[in-house]
Amino acid sequence: MASQRDVKQSKELVQTLLSVKGETYNEWLHAQHQAFISDHQDLIMEGLMHYQDTQEGKTTEQRTEKKASDQRKTDEQPHTSTLKGVEEA
Repeated sequence: MASQRDVKQSKELVQTLLSVKGETYNEWLHAQHQAFISDHQDLIMEGLMHYQDTQEGKTTEQRTEKKASDQRKTDEQPHTSTLKGVEEA
């Protein structure tokens, strides 16, 4: 783990470099936060789905089975584009 001194020196260096580029530290930090959130959206969605399931009294297994069941139903339905081609012939 970095010491307080190392952290302070790194931050000051970044602030100086950003200043030269005409950007503020807060703008840069916000961009870093947004990138981190974007990179971890799958984890965020997983957590939200788990929360929703607990609110509805569902288990992860029940949600997984429902997804599989919904996918089977989707796979069994004829595609509209296929039917249009048959009708036009």
